[in-house]
Amino acid sequence: MSRKQILLFLGFAVAFFMTCTQAAVPSHFGDKVENALACRSEWSTDFWRNYFRQHLQQPVRTWGEAEWFNAQKTELAGNPADEVFVNVPSSGALMVGALIKKPLADVKKNIESRMGFNFVPLAGPYPRWLSKFGSVLVEVGPEETKWYCARWHLGNRP
Repeated sequence: MSRKQILLFLGFAVAFFMTCTQAAVPSHFGDKVENALACRSEWSTDFWRNYFRQHLQQPVRTWGEAEWFNAQKTELAGNPADEVFVNVPSSGALMVGALIKKPLADVKKNIESRMGFNFVPLAGPYPRWLSKFGSVLVEVGPEETKWYCARWHLGNRP
């Protein structure tokens, strides 16, 4: 084999294996994450840390008392998520969330139409929207929205 053929072969091999690792997200992934974000399921920090590591590999960063994972553009209620996050074990909150690169109005409309519940605005120092289940939307920027469910750790949950 010539050097050019070897390099070409190695390039195809790398592309093949990268494609295989990106295909790790199972078909139930979106449903499970949507239910957690909607605060419609029981969950624990350990469950989500293990689940995200199993299907999304290692976190891309730890920031704001959370581990952030590349969501591989998984669709969540009609919104392609860039990242998902879960609190670190030492945090005082039990939290799972997603970062979506779309305006809040678009994300809100998609969630409400696909999941069958509404968000109402909350008064406060920064705009937030809350569902009857406790799910929260926050505008991070004009083209970015954070969707999460949080519970405060009162010593009565794992």
